[in-house]
Amino acid sequence: MSDTLNSANPLLSIDTDFRSYLNAYTRSFQNHIIDGQLDYAFDSDFAVRQKIIGLPGWGKLSKAINSNDVSAEAKRLFMSCEQAGALKYPEIYDVLKHCCEKLELNLPIVLVRKDYGKPLIYSISSDVIEPCIVITKELVDICSTDELELLIGSECGRIQNNHCVYNWAFTYLNYNRNTYKPSERSYKGAVNSQIVGTLSDWIVFADVTADRAGMICMSNPGRFIEVTCGLMGKGYIDFYGRSFEQADAKKIEEVSAVNHTTPARSLKSNPALNKTENRICASAEFLACDMLFTWRKDLKNTDTHNCTGQICDVRCNLILSGGQ
Repeated sequence: MSDTLNSANPLLSIDTDFRSYLNAYTRSFQNHIIDGQLDYAFDSDFAVRQKIIGLPGWGKLSKAINSNDVSAEAKRLFMSCEQAGALKYPEIYDVLKHCCEKLELNLPIVLVRKDYGKPLIYSISSDVIEPCIVITKELVDICSTDELELLIGSECGRIQNNHCVYNWAFTYLNYNRNTYKPSERSYKGAVNSQIVGTLSDWIVFADVTADRAGMICMSNPGRFIEVTCGLMGKGYIDFYGRSFEQADAKKIEEVSAVNHTTPARSLKSNPALNKTENRICASAEFLACDMLFTWRKDLKNTDTHNCTGQICDVRCNLILSGGQ
């Protein structure tokens, strides 16, 4: 009798058990953590952050950032920005939900900022505030859905991989005039020169991790190079103040295609490309990594030349360093 009722009324087949609801609501990426880091993350990103933790002066700098700088930024933003939701900025909220579903991440808050005047996106989090992604209205206005998926997905990846305190530490280095300046920088001492050099190296590795998260979130990850170059062509300047409007997607795609068929022992950075272009090529190696298809089971994997996550990391390092 119950089987007859279930077939007649599909609503009766819905699982309303509270534990099932709780498991779905608190979905977690914990099953993807190996030896303290996410399985898709670039190994050099994690290794360099571990090195930074051991450098003299890092403890005081990171404490100032966590206790004061991030909190001050969040307080100012929550008072001045609009929060994206189902009714306000629904296009951003829909992309956020899509990205969090792909990365198995609980939804962070997304704030739309109108007072900055430049196209920018960044994320903040600490032990005392909820994770938050900040996107300027100027960036929202110029972005397609594909571009929003890449940008918001990348920031979700930065939240997942605990990049915030290192990003905020980078703002103390005065890297260039376009580097984002937070509302408060409470650390008044000189930043150790070892921290300066290591952080400068780290941002490239962090980019690769964030790019991979963005690819996991993209409806069509194969367009990663095209979408990235399209953003740069629109004048996008990242959190670290870098821009490159002349990025040539066709040229980078040609080099990436050659890299894909080149054995690791012969890989190196291409002298015809600058650092940004070679970093995009290194990130694009993830498109031929079986880890992408572990996260995106909806994608059809027809490539017999896919590599493991460990080999993908080796190939990325060779492209970034120029090989041997």
